[in-house]
Amino acid sequence: MDEIREILPAILKGFTDPEKQKRSLLVEKWSGLAGEKLAKQTTPRLSSKGILYVYVKEAVLAYEISQKYKTALLKKVQAVLGEEAVKEVRVLVGK
Repeated sequence: MDEIREILPAILKGFTDPEKQKRSLLVEKWSGLAGEKLAKQTTPRLSSKGILYVYVKEAVLAYEISQKYKTALLKKVQAVLGEEAVKEVRVLVGK
């Protein structure tokens, strides 16, 4: 029982942490923001510095997203999370 008392405050803080809430909202809304096709091939990660990292498995897809969809993605994510929350999108191969 003491163990629960020790970890419960940290768990509850995670629910009220605005950064974690934004990350959860991003993951929840990703399919609608990126579109079904891109969402299936990408994984979003939001840094505390306002950088949205979009991970893909193939370099060709990374290039395509960077060239065609990066600006639109930024605007869509900013509309949901706010301009201060997301300042930049970077597309990376891996993870």
